[in-house]
Amino acid sequence: MKLTIEDIKPYLLFESIAGSRSHNLATETSDTDIKGVFYLPKDLFYGLEYTLQVSNETNDIVYYELGRFIELLCASNPNILELLNSPEHMVIYRHPLMSLIKPEWFLSKTCVQTFVHYAQGQIKKAQGLNKK
Repeated sequence: MKLTIEDIKPYLLFESIAGSRSHNLATETSDTDIKGVFYLPKDLFYGLEYTLQVSNETNDIVYYELGRFIELLCASNPNILELLNSPEHMVIYRHPLMSLIKPEWFLSKTCVQTFVHYAQGQIKKAQGLNKK
């Protein structure tokens, strides 16, 4: 069974507007990105079809399973670090448990390289390279 966004709504731990809108960089044509974190109930967590993330068809709305979220934080994933540090006025919902996850736990020297690679990739995209 493939989970949908509606399926995981009762299990949300965090939800926020992300991307350009969260940093006042949006233009008239910018979409609205929403990202979040959910947990799986026991029957789905221990089942044969563990779900890492759920998204809509355009990936403008993406929710990460809690374990995957922590895994990506430990890997200094820029998008996930951004989500954890969402501006408070962009947060749609925050379960009290999410307050136990401190951003400073995931800041390390690895972040520097991760962000450099991310920035280089964004520059290439902006220059028209690596187009799909």
